Amino acid sequence: MTVDRIELPDFRLFTWRDVDPAMRPDFDPASVAELVRSLPPAAEVPPAGTDWRLADFWWDRMTAALVERLGEWAVGWQHTVVMEDYPGRGVIPIWWNVELAITTPAETLDRLARALVAWHELTVELATDAYGRFAGAAPATTDSSGDPVAWRAVKAPGISRFNPAHFSRSFPHPASLSWVDVDPRDRDFDPASVAAVAAELVTAENLPAKDADWRLRDLWLESVSIGFTERYGVWTVGWRWSVGEGDLDGGPVGNWCCFPHSVATPDQTAATVAAALIEWRDWLQDIAERFDRFLPLAADDLDGWERAVAHLVTAVGDRTRYESAWYGCCTTVLGWFLEAAGIAASEHGKLLEHAIGGRFASWAEPDRKLVASVAERLAGQVAGA
Repeated sequence: MTVDRIELPDFRLFTWRDVDPAMRPDFDPASVAELVRSLPPAAEVPPAGTDWRLADFWWDRMTAALVERLGEWAVGWQHTVVMEDYPGRGVIPIWWNVELAITTPAETLDRLARALVAWHELTVELATDAYGRFAGAAPATTDSSGDPVAWRAVKAPGISRFNPAHFSRSFPHPASLSWVDVDPRDRDFDPASVAAVAAELVTAENLPAKDADWRLRDLWLESVSIGFTERYGVWTVGWRWSVGEGDLDGGPVGNWCCFPHSVATPDQTAATVAAALIEWRDWLQDIAERFDRFLPLAADDLDGWERAVAHLVTAVGDRTRYESAWYGCCTTVLGWFLEAAGIAASEHGKLLEHAIGGRFASWAEPDRKLVASVAERLAGQVAGA
């Protein structure tokens, strides 16, 4: 499969002139299906089940071929507009990404053709707002551009959405794991074996170039995580949870940052990956030892809970250096502590939201009063749960 990066027109920068159906009077919707099937990439539809990152390269090639044949407006097949009740804004137009599944070649190409025709028909509707869906949401300010009112309405919110399921992963984020998943005690793990395992996972053959498309880098990172989980268990996905604005943002790992900053030669990269996994394991052991200092802990032991929570907040903050999104790791560790203490999982979200609820910030170490307040709130909620 071809995985060359392709630069497509930026849909966000389109003006009405870019999409105005009056600029393409010869466009024939009835011929689109045949046109799509005639494009060179149409002969190379990926198999069903192809990873979305690899499939995206094919979609890009098909879109580029459509743009070459029809013009830049054709890139818009990937977008549609829905009227949605948006918080604080009322019912306004929202741009949604069009998601097409790859199934059989014939069905996949037919869906693409229908999506392109639907985009054309949407521009026709925007030219006159024939169904009265959009004009009411247009900005009240006077406009001298001559653009249709409906187009001004759909461009004004500047809000777009996508389907998170499109970006599915074969492994979880470490913050989604339970304490049972990551508890290092009574778990078979030999740190001395990690270097050899990492060397098998990081080779000259599979390591993307530093300037490779982000999708190839992302796929490689996922393959390393999958390799570790198959060898040692799901707890290993935390090897990438780096300090600050790294791959997963706001974690405790210092050896790994992100692909651009951490990748070097295959041997050096394998050593860095191995060090990151061992560091993550050491962090989990450190957390387990801290838990053991306070547990078991009765739900009504307010002083004990307050000391434990304050201690853990500070420990996580020091390890993450209070950098970007450090509070995410803090919330995760406190959730693990609640689990280790026997608090029902169904209560964790409510307890932590009440205690923390946006009170911590990136790149900001909370003062003692705030830490004490968080600890007091969580202890009080646990006692009352």
